[in-house]
Amino acid sequence: MSDKPNNQQQEKISAENVAEPAIVPVATARRRLLKSGVSLAPIVLTLASRPVLAWHCKSPSAWGSEQLDPTTSLKTNQGHASYVDETWTVTNWKNNTTRAGLQLPWSKLGYYNGTWRQVKVSQLVSRGVAIPAGVDTNMKVIDFLGSGTEFQKAIVVAQLNCILLSSVRNCITLAELNKMASGTYSPPHVDTIWNPTDIVKYLQSNWIAVP
Repeated sequence: MSDKPNNQQQEKISAENVAEPAIVPVATARRRLLKSGVSLAPIVLTLASRPVLAWHCKSPSAWGSEQLDPTTSLKTNQGHASYVDETWTVTNWKNNTTRAGLQLPWSKLGYYNGTWRQVKVSQLVSRGVAIPAGVDTNMKVIDFLGSGTEFQKAIVVAQLNCILLSSVRNCITLAELNKMASGTYSPPHVDTIWNPTDIVKYLQSNWIAVP
């Protein structure tokens, strides 16, 4: 019998061995480079092109307050934490691709060897995902992510990202995202009601779920 791992084992190994990058604040990296006498010109561009080094998001209440009052101190608040991982995009979930040093999304969720292609929307409910109105729960998730509305896709992916990534849970809870799935949402401590367009804007602006 061959000891060579089968396709499912190889996919597990590949997913599990993706190292998560360490957080290196941009300012710290620059100071180290200056001390070493290295020119910053080409490297600054590299740092600027990698938001993983300074990715952050705001809670619905903080972001909502900022939208109502652009002069609020929250606008320039530098106290938001930077996180090691970003998030998977709608396209990442549709094609089971990765980015920013993350594992494959469907492997992280526990589906290997192509089984993710057969997962139906209804199966996400057991994971804690609230399905927005108008979605055929008998559809395969990959088909839904190719044909759903911008709001439907964004809210489902946001919930999946929240389930798997602690960095997202530092910004918003799954319970709040479940409320958003209804299509109307009122951020805590903010006197306003968001519609689907507002919800999508929040999710995309804070990198919780982008196309």
